[in-house]
Amino acid sequence: MTANTLFLLIFVVLQVLDIWTTLTALKMGHREMNPVLAKAFTYAEPLAVMVVIKLAGVWALWWADMYWLTGLMCAMYLWVVNNNLDVIQSKK
Repeated sequence: MTANTLFLLIFVVLQVLDIWTTLTALKMGHREMNPVLAKAFTYAEPLAVMVVIKLAGVWALWWADMYWLTGLMCAMYLWVVNNNLDVIQSKK
C-alpha cells in the first residue's frame, strides 16, 4: 500500500466524520462556518452538498497522487473534526 493510498483511506474516514459531526452540530442549532458551504446549504440539503463536495475532494486527491498533499488535507480535517466535536460537546 502506498503512502497516498493510506492517506486517502484516512481522508475518507475523516470526511465521513466531518459529515456526521457537522450535521450533528447543525441539528443542535450551530451554523456552518465555511461561507461557501453555508451558502450552498441554502440551495440544497446539507447532506447532499457535503457528499458531492467530499466525493470531488477524494477524487481530486486520488487524481493528484501527491502523498504530501493528501497528508496535509488529513491534518486539516483532523482539526476540523476535532473542532466540530468541541462545538458539539460545548452544547451538551
